[in-house]
Amino acid sequence: GVDLVVEVAHPCVTQEHGEDILGHADLMVTPRTWPQCPQTPHNVPNVPKSPPIGDNDNVPVSPQALKVTMTKAPGSFRPQGWLSPRVAAAVASGTRTVLYEGPLRPLCPLVPNNVNTMAAAAVAAPRLGFDGVTACLVADPSVPDCHIIDVEVTAVPEHGRSLTVTSTRRNPAEPGHVTGSATRHSFWSSVQACTGHGGCVKLC
Repeated sequence: GVDLVVEVAHPCVTQEHGEDILGHADLMVTPRTWPQCPQTPHNVPNVPKSPPIGDNDNVPVSPQALKVTMTKAPGSFRPQGWLSPRVAAAVASGTRTVLYEGPLRPLCPLVPNNVNTMAAAAVAAPRLGFDGVTACLVADPSVPDCHIIDVEVTAVPEHGRSLTVTSTRRNPAEPGHVTGSATRHSFWSSVQACTGHGGCVKLC
């Protein structure tokens, strides 16, 4: 009698149980989980309901470069592996610290609770994907009550010049919370949109 299973725990849930779930219900996953999704004919990689950049005629469809910078208070990160001591050092220093800058893919397993927006960018720009999108993670104690997302998209050059689109999103957040306050609205919208497809993976 289950219509929809929503993964909000950890990517390993989808990796280990996704195929079994799809035999009984639709499966909604978050963008960071997409690389772990079971490869079936029913996978439906839709662009997320709340992409990192809004609809705009000037946004390149096939960007040459895409960088997403996420800035949060140090206590809002849930790091794993070698990133944990770096976050601890940022907390101790009380200063703005760049925790990571580089390809998105290796960052996802280190902070799986914090990279959904970045992963959404990788899915929205499939030619770049998780290896081509540049991720920058910043711990900043001066922003305890919001999460700041800066996105820079660069189009393929024409006649030696490129179109560049930049945007900044500030999502209010309670101190120490992983998820911003406004996220629940887009999440609920995604839940409403992704049922009734007959055992499909829906990315929202």
